[in-house]
Amino acid sequence: MLNKVALAVSGAVLVASAAGCNPDSLTNLNKNPNAPEKVDPAKIFPSGVTASVGLIEGASMQLYFTELWAQHLAEYQYPDDDQYVIRPTTIDAYWASFYSGGLQDLEQVLRDAATAKDPDMAGPALVMKSWTFQSATDLWGDIPYSQANKGDLGNTSPAYDPQATIYGGILTDLKTAASTMSSTNPFGAADLIYGGDNDKWARFANSLRARVALRLAKVDPAKAASEIQAVAAGGFASNADNAMLAWPGDGVNNSPYYNTFLTRDDFRMSMTLIDTLISYNDPRLPIFAQPTQNWQADSTSGVPKYAGLRNGLTATAAGLQGRSTSRIGTYFMEPDMPSMLMTYAEFSFIKAEAAERGWIPGSAASFYYDGITASMEQYGVSAADIATYIAQPKVAYVPGAAGLAQIQLQKWIALFGQGLEAWAEYRRTGVPNLTPADQAQTTPAIVPRRLEYPISEQSFNNANLQAAIARQGGATMTNRIYWDK
Repeated sequence: MLNKVALAVSGAVLVASAAGCNPDSLTNLNKNPNAPEKVDPAKIFPSGVTASVGLIEGASMQLYFTELWAQHLAEYQYPDDDQYVIRPTTIDAYWASFYSGGLQDLEQVLRDAATAKDPDMAGPALVMKSWTFQSATDLWGDIPYSQANKGDLGNTSPAYDPQATIYGGILTDLKTAASTMSSTNPFGAADLIYGGDNDKWARFANSLRARVALRLAKVDPAKAASEIQAVAAGGFASNADNAMLAWPGDGVNNSPYYNTFLTRDDFRMSMTLIDTLISYNDPRLPIFAQPTQNWQADSTSGVPKYAGLRNGLTATAAGLQGRSTSRIGTYFMEPDMPSMLMTYAEFSFIKAEAAERGWIPGSAASFYYDGITASMEQYGVSAADIATYIAQPKVAYVPGAAGLAQIQLQKWIALFGQGLEAWAEYRRTGVPNLTPADQAQTTPAIVPRRLEYPISEQSFNNANLQAAIARQGGATMTNRIYWDK
């Protein structure tokens, strides 16, 4: 017993002695090395990128929501989402994932960049923040923006900014990002989009600025024109500039689509898109879609090789058509299929519309053909097939209102795999003229104009939520957001 007491006293002396030599040692005992208080921005930035891209371009939001409402895809099992019924818990999850996921990480990177006075660190984060916030506001209209992600600073009930204000802030941030970055950023290989190349980030910033500006075409055409004029020469110059997240496909970091298709077979190509591709003899058809199972079983029977499913059928009616309608193309089922944030094809169509409206110099027809060519080259279509497609009378450009409709239709096709953007462009332009889902649950029965707000906001931020709803004149799925006039 005496020996144990002696050992305890000796241990206490040793600890006291060590503490006397190093005052921080006792404090350090309470620090968890696996939960550091300060994290390298080069580790936070890729986390923010993958969180935002994985949400917006991921399987949950795209396959079960935006690609359905854009009528690129249709559901043939469990078609509630295709009928415009999205569970409140799913909407809550989308909202939480925006703010607690990518936006929170990007906010921290921007704080670190401000502390370090490092515009090369801030630039890519500003672009990704802008891309993410545009996606969020295009879903809900007015949302927390200027006060968002400030909970650790004491603001747990952020006010909702009007969408016009949000768009103005995004345009300012993109201008700042493009004008202040040098040629390299400190993230290096941790930059999953451009590998540390800030010249390409600047091109992305300018191209995204043009996208955001064009969305204002109906509500503020002067602003839209001036913003696009400022960036038309500084955006994407080829497919080499495309903003995309290339998933490794290594079994751990796979494409979100691939992970879904491993165990599920819920989707078919929408009749709207398939009928359009067939009517235009589009060489992307066998890339976007697979032959029907019935055709594969007996190609001599006269059944269609490619066929789409009408959106929003009853579960019974849709379920009977699984073998007679086309699955999505195998390209989109690969584990390394990239997620596209924005492409040269889209930027070309933006310039085509701007030129047709007289906002920028240049040939609308040339930009239009550039967009078609870029989209097809993105999928490996041959130059000969592209030339044949463009030479068709219904594809050949016709100036004026007809030309605008041609640009907008070709953009909708090229945006396959980018459901939120395709749905937003349909809302802005009305092209193509989508027929509402067969069993549309909207009143009146129309393609929804927005997503409803999450129930969680009623519990935790209701006063600001109700103020935003009142300011917008309502927030049901049939109410239009600011730029959708």
